[in-house]
Order: sequence, then C-alpha cells, then structure tokens
Amino acid sequence: MKIGLKLMVLNSQNRKTILTTTTSTTTTTTTTTTTTTTTTTTTTTTTTTAVALPAQCSSYTTNTDSTRNIGYSSTSVCDSSVFGSSGVWVRFLTPAGTSIPTAAPGISHCGTDASGWYNGLYPSTAGSTTTGTVCYDWSSNTCNWSNSIQITDCSTFYVFLLIDPPACNLRYCTV
Repeated sequence: MKIGLKLMVLNSQNRKTILTTTTSTTTTTTTTTTTTTTTTTTTTTTTTTAVALPAQCSSYTTNTDSTRNIGYSSTSVCDSSVFGSSGVWVRFLTPAGTSIPTAAPGISHCGTDASGWYNGLYPSTAGSTTTGTVCYDWSSNTCNWSNSIQITDCSTFYVFLLIDPPACNLRYCTV
C-alpha cells in the first residue's frame, strides 16, 4: 500500500517548495504449516526354550494293567517282586490310569489289600524329577508301610521310578 503526502512549504526566500513524501508499506503474510508424524513401532519377541528331557522320558516300561486302577477292587496281587530293589521307570497308560493317586484310596482297592498312594507333590516343571514317599493304606493307617519313589515330569506325561514295596499284598495304585 502506498501513501502519498504533498506539502507546500515556504522557504526563507518565500519561495514555494513542494515536498513529496511517499511511504510504502508492504505486508507480507507467511503461512507456515508444520506436519508432525508420529510412528509407533511395537516389537513382540517370543522366546521358545527347548527343555532337554532326561533319558527316562524316552526309555521306560509301559503299564496298562486296569487292575491297578483305584476303581478295581477284586483279587489280592502284590508288587513285592515286580520292580526289583534298584527300580524300573514306568509310564502308566489307560486303562490303568496315568498317575499314582495323591490321596489314600482305602484298603482293598487296585487289586490288592494295602493300596499304594503318593504322599507328596508331583513335579511341575518339564524335565524335573521329585523324590517322594508312597504310603500303603492298611488297617485304619493310611501310611502303615512306605517306600521312596521318584517321579519325572516328561512335559505331557509322568514316569515313575518304582521299587518293590516292603511287603506282599502292597501295590502301587493308579488313577
């Protein structure tokens, strides 16, 4: 925008002098556009750790004897010469059941007089082994006889290192 101004001035000799003043105004408008881009990156890391299972998880004897199940109540069989004193790794399979019960089943179950049950906690980590006690339920005493066993968690099943019980008419039960 221009603004013009004319002034008439008399100088010291009375002469007319015309002064012209021109003012120029320039308006500049600057528009600045700022664009902000936010990038979010989500990284998901999945770690799979392979567990090396112990040898007994691939080298064991299977037992499917349905008379070991706590639901079986006939006959009187004993395990006193089945597993030996050094023990045998056993995996129980249906129809026997897949594990040893953790509560006393009562007498005269599992095809024997004194029913064997595990008085402890099973291992809960794949590849780990627990040593615990099997009790034999007899004559109002849920742990009248006992012996030690080992249990190994093989990820999807258990194996048991069983030894001969301390007397006859004692037997490991299954569920």
